[in-house]
Amino acid sequence: MRPALAPFLLLAALATAQAPAPEVAVRTEVSESLDLLCVAARFAGFEEYQPRTPESGYSKAIAANFEGQSEHDLVQRLRVLRSEKGIGYDAVAGLAVHVGPLPGLEERCALEPRPPMLDARWDGADVKGLVALLRDFATRGDAAKFFDGWREHHREAERRLAAQLARSKALPWFDAFFGKRAGASCIAQVGLLCGGHNYGVSIRFADGRPDELRPVFGCWKFDEQGLPVFGDEMLSLFVHELCHAYTNPIVERHAKVLQDAGNRLFAAKAAAMRRQAYGNAHTVLCETFVRACVIRCMYDTEGEAAGRRQERFEVQKHFPWTVELAALLREYQADRTKYPDFDAFVPRMAEALDRIAAALADAPQPPEVVRTDPADGSADVDPARTSITIEFDRPMRDQSWSVVGTKAELPAITGKPCYDRVRRVLTLPVQLEPGRTYRIRLNDEVRTGFQAENGAVLLPVVVEFRTRAK
Repeated sequence: MRPALAPFLLLAALATAQAPAPEVAVRTEVSESLDLLCVAARFAGFEEYQPRTPESGYSKAIAANFEGQSEHDLVQRLRVLRSEKGIGYDAVAGLAVHVGPLPGLEERCALEPRPPMLDARWDGADVKGLVALLRDFATRGDAAKFFDGWREHHREAERRLAAQLARSKALPWFDAFFGKRAGASCIAQVGLLCGGHNYGVSIRFADGRPDELRPVFGCWKFDEQGLPVFGDEMLSLFVHELCHAYTNPIVERHAKVLQDAGNRLFAAKAAAMRRQAYGNAHTVLCETFVRACVIRCMYDTEGEAAGRRQERFEVQKHFPWTVELAALLREYQADRTKYPDFDAFVPRMAEALDRIAAALADAPQPPEVVRTDPADGSADVDPARTSITIEFDRPMRDQSWSVVGTKAELPAITGKPCYDRVRRVLTLPVQLEPGRTYRIRLNDEVRTGFQAENGAVLLPVVVEFRTRAK
């Protein structure tokens, strides 16, 4: 996020990560095609595109403006595609970046056959027909007039995202680590209606034009003016979402050699992966490569403390093997003669993943949190409730738990935690206050009280929620 709008950022022109990091302004934008698809996905019932609570004024306004189109053919088509092809999450955002702005909402490249960076879930779908429905949806809702009334709101949201991203030292690192993508441009998208989700989407043109990297950053915190608030978390998020444009094609190219390890990793962590919307082995492999590279980047660009924080974060997100893979990547960086590009290093990554996956299959698997009530990310919790419940995927060791956090983070605990009869659901008696954000950690690197009956330790889990103001 940058303090001023800059021209397209040419990644090929950036210095290597070994040189002093230049001041780089990242261009940002609010995309009309993205917002239109987001509101249509909301009407279609896509839970990931529902607004966070409290809902921003912009979110309410666009829903009200298009309310008359809530059963438009576009919305109904999206419902069918959700059911038949699993369309959702990044597939929606990925299509949006392939569509230009109003008034035309033109296809930015041929959509049939499917362009290489458009999600494979769109295979066999009438994508051109869907974009035609998007144009009609926009026309019937007088989208041009609506967006004209929110231009300054958009510009301020762009400025805020840019101001945060301008602090990142990562862009030169990408050229040094992955190799230059001649002429490639990077424009970060402000996902005002993405339900707080982030997506690493991009465009690769069949005619050889330079790639366009278009990571989408969802908004989940808003100020009293309804404008998004971005914090320090954007530094690693920026690297994560941008990294997808580099590593996803690599995983695709090496799918055969990686797939067996991916299947075993997914089987070992299926509950935790599905809870994060990573529903298959291929997605877990893409996330694995991205997260290992993010750790490496944070060490290289932000220093030792940032690298260690990122390692802890990835472990908490149930990707502990990425710490070992990130350390292995030093070998790639140290010998670019032997490994001239990342593809050349994939066999070493595959060897490590095979070994890690085999060890996971043989080792006692840690328990998983199936659900919490309130759910992580809830933003409208009744402050009058008197308990928090945590459900595990197996019986847990009785009288053993570690509820971790600072006094400012934790709710007042009013009694002793207790398990149900089969020791799968823990009830934590609490007293909540209105208008507060609570952050509860279940285990950490030192305190490991949450354990399954066989002694397998729960990997750290963070549950964050906000109570509504009275």
